[in-house]
Amino acid sequence: MLHKSIYLLTLIFLLSLPSQVQSENKSSTLHTVGTDSLKVGLVLSGGGARGIAHIGILKALEDAGVQIDYITGTSMGSLVGGLYAIGYSADQLIELSRTSNFMELFTESPNRRYISNYEKGFDERTILSVPISDSGLSLPSGIITGQNIYSYLSRLVWSAHGTEDFDNFPIPFATIATDIETGEAVVFRSGYLPDAIRASISIPSAMAPHKIDGKYYVDGGLARNLPVQDAIDMGADFTIAVDVTTPLQPGDSLKTLTEIMNQSVQYRINERVKEEKEKADIVITMPDIDKYSIASFDLMETFLQIGLDAGEQYAEEFRRVAQKQNRVYTPREPMDAPAPLPIQDVIIEGNNLFDDDFIKRKLQFETGARLSPEMIDEKISRLYSSQYIEQVTYRIQPDTLYYYNLHINVKENQSNNFKVGLRYESQTQASILFESSFQNLFHEGSINRLEARLGDQLMFGADYIYYGALGSRFAALTTLQYHTENVDWFVDEVRVSRFENNKIRGELSFGNYFSTQHLFALGIRKDFNFHRNEINPEQIEPANEGYHALFAKYRFDFLNRKSYPSSGHRVLAQFFYSDPMIFSPLQFSSARLYWQGFYELSDDISLTNSLLAGYSYGNELPWGYWFSPNRHYLDIGYLQFGGIDRYEVSTPHIQMASVGLQAEPFYHRFINIDFYAGRFLTDWNINPNENDIDYGASLSLGALTIVGPIKVILSTDTVNSFKAELQLGYQF
Repeated sequence: MLHKSIYLLTLIFLLSLPSQVQSENKSSTLHTVGTDSLKVGLVLSGGGARGIAHIGILKALEDAGVQIDYITGTSMGSLVGGLYAIGYSADQLIELSRTSNFMELFTESPNRRYISNYEKGFDERTILSVPISDSGLSLPSGIITGQNIYSYLSRLVWSAHGTEDFDNFPIPFATIATDIETGEAVVFRSGYLPDAIRASISIPSAMAPHKIDGKYYVDGGLARNLPVQDAIDMGADFTIAVDVTTPLQPGDSLKTLTEIMNQSVQYRINERVKEEKEKADIVITMPDIDKYSIASFDLMETFLQIGLDAGEQYAEEFRRVAQKQNRVYTPREPMDAPAPLPIQDVIIEGNNLFDDDFIKRKLQFETGARLSPEMIDEKISRLYSSQYIEQVTYRIQPDTLYYYNLHINVKENQSNNFKVGLRYESQTQASILFESSFQNLFHEGSINRLEARLGDQLMFGADYIYYGALGSRFAALTTLQYHTENVDWFVDEVRVSRFENNKIRGELSFGNYFSTQHLFALGIRKDFNFHRNEINPEQIEPANEGYHALFAKYRFDFLNRKSYPSSGHRVLAQFFYSDPMIFSPLQFSSARLYWQGFYELSDDISLTNSLLAGYSYGNELPWGYWFSPNRHYLDIGYLQFGGIDRYEVSTPHIQMASVGLQAEPFYHRFINIDFYAGRFLTDWNINPNENDIDYGASLSLGALTIVGPIKVILSTDTVNSFKAELQLGYQF
């Protein structure tokens, strides 16, 4: 997706949180205040993904027996330091660094399984989305809202939800954020820990500023990236500063716009970091980390090892620090796994459009239920996945001696959006999609959506969906559409004709479009069909006449993602009926059943299957009701059958199945092997014989990229010996 690329570029520009990378040891002779035990303050800088190296220093301090009395941190140093302060051991943080998917945390996508049925009809089609304001197109306050990060933090600090004063943590803690209005550093030593950390890591433009008590905050590294003085102010008389950020680069190495802008931002920050380093007793830097990008969240193991190696280099120094602490060292015990808590009530704030009952229904909350962090995360995901919710934060606080309350804060999304999608296929060449959506344009409780596809197929469409009160599952949907498509007509695998099919469609339907799983809808469709540019029109079988039809549809879609899903099922059943009895000039009926399944065998291997059965009755069948493999259908998507060219097989009846294997050997890199069998029938029957079954197979290599999925498909079947094709971008 494009926002991932923009995000990484913005990280490089603004999250460098720079400092000089030169090893310093200001004090080789440790000092104490009288006979008091040495009060050690640990200071952890920002540094993006490289901040994981802090964990290696924590491990070395533990091994040396150093008792840390205070921790201060900025940005990634705030995240690592905050978790250590509330009780995590170094070994637990090492395990977290190895098991957490930081790339997923720094992206923004709702759980597809919990978006509405209406959204599932057109999700994952675009690569760029920008808000529409009163003055036109604008830029968002951040590429991501930080929802995934906030949920991650809330889950990890489960034991600290009820603690307001950070001095009451096992190790007193402070973190730094920047007031976006004044540019000054703000020290957080109280409040809700996920709020404080989220404010400290709010990379400008990449993440939306974080709001706390009416004020907005961005990354603390802009104001104070190495908060040594803050540790001294807390009471430390000996400070250990760990700096893992990027130094200023030589002028001849600055060759790109991003590098130059990044260097420009760093001057002021570096000056402040230098001042802070002069106050520290030990400054730890890691030259080996300099060659890596702060956005390399896929190199956590590398950064962790660099930190462990650096810790070993300072092991003797740390042991001397421990000897100066005139107290018995208490080894840190690992934190216990978070226990489920009994929840008495849900207290909801920030909601204006949605009432509390709707939110509780989305959360599927039951009074008295014992909820764990993972269970609450799933419930929050259900709510956040709604297109009307921009961000959801939560906190658990005690209610009585036994029960707790779940406090939910909702930020509702009322923005209008303009989106762009790109698609390339070997046979249809390039296409572009423009899409706009408007909420409450004419009245409360409505959505208007416009779209236009330009390319080999032209399509212009408009939706008006009215759902009345927010929170209702049921809605009335009105659709207008113009679509044109050039069709090659084959007889016995030989092209005998060609025509341009034009369609103007109007639909009115009613169903539970805002439910998340089972969709039931009834409606009426009116089509004006006409053919143009016909070649050998006598060979063309589809009807060239308008009609209207009644229809019913059922859809169940629980795929984890639309492109390269790895688990879940999708079922689609549709029935259309056109007859002079309902005053339609054409007499036909059409039914189709489609089933697609994915079954996880492991984290990176899935079995797949699909089944399509289509039946039509009547001799006056418009083109839209014929079945033709290897073309895109609005409801089904791209109907793949290995080896067959587009339009090479077009039939009123189809019986088709596939089985396959999907492997993901590397993150978002895929290998698919599929086998197909199909009957493409002029007359329906359920008695297959060897002569009327076509077989096919395909091998595809693909990836999920910033411009959508990419596929290179090699296939063969009993009709064609070999076929190669390329697909790039989301389907539309």
